[in-house]
Amino acid sequence: MHCKAADGEIFIPYARGRLCPSCYINFFERKVKRTVSKYRMIQEGDRVAVAVSGGKDSSSLMHALKKTFPNVEFTGIYINLGIGGYSDECETILTDFLKKLEVDFIVYDVRKELGISVEDFKRTYFKGRLCSPCGTIKRYLLNKIAYEEGFTKLATGHNLDDLVEVLFNAYIHGDVSQLARIKPVLPSSHEKFVVKIKPLCELTERENLLYAECSKIPYRTIACPLSARARSRRGKKVIDKIAESIPYFKHAFFKSHLKKLSRFFEPEASIHPIVECKVCGMPSSTSPCAFCKRLQLVKEVNNRGRDD
Repeated sequence: MHCKAADGEIFIPYARGRLCPSCYINFFERKVKRTVSKYRMIQEGDRVAVAVSGGKDSSSLMHALKKTFPNVEFTGIYINLGIGGYSDECETILTDFLKKLEVDFIVYDVRKELGISVEDFKRTYFKGRLCSPCGTIKRYLLNKIAYEEGFTKLATGHNLDDLVEVLFNAYIHGDVSQLARIKPVLPSSHEKFVVKIKPLCELTERENLLYAECSKIPYRTIACPLSARARSRRGKKVIDKIAESIPYFKHAFFKSHLKKLSRFFEPEASIHPIVECKVCGMPSSTSPCAFCKRLQLVKEVNNRGRDD
C-alpha cells in the first residue's frame, strides 16, 4: 500500500505503506465500509444511533458513516455527564460539528434529567475509580434512549486499541463474561436491548486521529479530568510497547480472539438470565440494575450532605 504522491507522509506501520492525506481519507473510509459489510453491521431499513462524545473516535465514526452510507439514517446521541466545564465544551464542539454535517442529534443532560452528575460520585466509595459509574451511566442511557427512540442499531466509537486493552485485561484476569461480550456486533438478548455495533473495531486510535486531522473534523483536545487514573491508559501503554516490536500485534490479537477463541466463551453469555429491573423496567442481570443502584447511592449521599 503506497501513495504515488510525493507527499505520502502518513505511515501505516502494520501495512508498511505511506499515504498522502487525500489517499488516507479514502483508505480510512473504505476500511470502515468493509468492516460494516464484513460483520453485517447495517442492513437496509436500519435507523442507526451513534454515541458521540466530542472526541476524535466518535466524531470520525459519525463523519465516515455519513459519507460512506448516505442513504442510512444516522442520529447522534450525546450524554452530558455534568463534568465541570468539560462536558459543556464537548457539547458545544459537537453541536457545531453535527449541524455542519447535517446530522440530527439528541442531547441528554444528566444534571437536568436526573439531578446528579458524575462528579457527585467523588463523595462515594467510587471516588478513586470514577470511570466505573460513568461507564455504567453512559451504557444505560445510550441504550435506553436508542430503544425509546426506535433505533435498530447503536454504533459506538470503540477502536482497536480499546478492544485489545479490554481483551488483554480480561484474559489476564480470566474474566470469561467479558470475553464473551467483546465482538464487533453484540446481538440483542432482550427486546429492550438495542443491537450494538463497533465500525471502528479494526482501526487504531492513531488512525482515527489522522482521519480527524486530514478531514478537518473538530474534536476535543483535552482528556476527561476524571480519567487520569483510568486503568485503560496503563494497559494501552503496555500494549503499545508490544506493538513497537510487532506492528501487527493488535490486529492479530483481536482477529485470533474472534476467529479461534470467542466461540469457547459463548456459553457464558447465556448463563446469566436477563430480568427487568423492578425500579426502571430496563433489562439487566440483576434487579435493581447497576444504573439504579448507582443513582440511588448518589442521591442518598447528596441528601445526607444537605442534612449536614
